[in-house]
Amino acid sequence: MFCEMDPPIEVSVARANPWRWTLGSLIVCEKADDPGLKPGDTIADWRDGDSTFYLRKSLPHELLGNDTEADRIHVGGTSSAVWRLGNNVFCKVRAWCEGLELEANTMRFVEEKAPEIPIPELVHTWIDHDLNRTFLLTRRVEGQTLERAWPQLSALRRTQIADDIARFCVSLADNTSPRFETVTGYGVYEPRLMESAPKPHPTWKPRTLGPLSQEAMRAYMAKISTEPAPDIDPQFHFYHADLGPTNVMVSEDGDRVTGIIDWESGAYYPRFWVATKPVTAGAFYLECETDEPKLWGQLLGQALEAKGYQRLDAAFRRWDKSVS
Repeated sequence: MFCEMDPPIEVSVARANPWRWTLGSLIVCEKADDPGLKPGDTIADWRDGDSTFYLRKSLPHELLGNDTEADRIHVGGTSSAVWRLGNNVFCKVRAWCEGLELEANTMRFVEEKAPEIPIPELVHTWIDHDLNRTFLLTRRVEGQTLERAWPQLSALRRTQIADDIARFCVSLADNTSPRFETVTGYGVYEPRLMESAPKPHPTWKPRTLGPLSQEAMRAYMAKISTEPAPDIDPQFHFYHADLGPTNVMVSEDGDRVTGIIDWESGAYYPRFWVATKPVTAGAFYLECETDEPKLWGQLLGQALEAKGYQRLDAAFRRWDKSVS
């Protein structure tokens, strides 16, 4: 059984020298102090201080980078990792398989449907089919994560941020679909609503569910648990679904929300999930809170409930506890 990516996700980006990086098997990123040195085959480029960074296709037999740790800032298990390219751009690498929605498609959807929601600016994205992974380059979002800012925030400000995020959720949820699906009609990446993975399934490989109609979603949830599931309404509502404290960015003084990141789970969900997930998922826990780690999820759940989204956490927990 093959359980890990080959090569591992954490070596997807490698620095060859201070001005060149290899990004998977297809792309090279280079830094030039003179903008005139940018080659004619540039795919994308951006300014960073006095320098220009650009992307181009890698050449046959080109010297590969070997330092995968220098610019790496995060590894998420066996299926995702993030690197910083200069000061202004992040490169997120994620495991990919056929039928998985591209995060960039979801970000473009949000930008079109709810432009008031602050999201990272997209630089470039591609699929590296040979390595079964996607690359997503976005500009750095101003500020700090809510997780980092939390200890310095007043109780009132914490509640206000929860209300701001709930307001964004309501704006997005006005976009509906008759199916449980992504913005371009693929299955949804949400393990909390699925049965356990079969043992032969590789740990790195994403699993999706759907697309499913209301009837099919009800039937699926009834099949995998001995307890009744929360009811599924006829319309599914667009939702970020992963609004934990590391995916919400706030200004350095905590006065405003500056960005929402990581849209890979964004899709059309059952209405009950909007206010229920924050109070039932560990991804919403605050690592900085030893006494009340669930506080952020509770505040967001309350804010969403106040805006008309019913919390069905007791019913969901009973269903979830009996999922096969």
